[in-house]
Amino acid sequence: MREKKDLGDLGEKISREYLENKGYKILDKNFRYSKLGELDIIATKNNAIIFFEVKTRMKTGLDGFWPEDNITYGKQKKLIKLSQIYLSKKKLLDRDWQINVLAIELYRDGTYDIRHLENAVEDVLI
Repeated sequence: MREKKDLGDLGEKISREYLENKGYKILDKNFRYSKLGELDIIATKNNAIIFFEVKTRMKTGLDGFWPEDNITYGKQKKLIKLSQIYLSKKKLLDRDWQINVLAIELYRDGTYDIRHLENAVEDVLI
């Protein structure tokens, strides 16, 4: 279990650096609400609030499985609910917002690929 957490922590560190280099301002990280779950990174750019779900995995060949494949319908519903709770608690309900995904594939040599999927979670019936 520790190895999985370490992998996730590394992915979030890579993600924060990536976002800052792209001009995003990090507002919060690891926002947890009750047992509903956690928002990995909350940032702002162009006056919009962007919630980032970070998915990281080790690349171990040509298995055809992507990190973002782990974002199930149930996970999408939780991300939307958590985003709405965050906006309400921080009194940001009047701001535009979206949920993006950062998918990171780490290679054994320490290099990585990152995919930034904008508006990756939307129009999910709650």
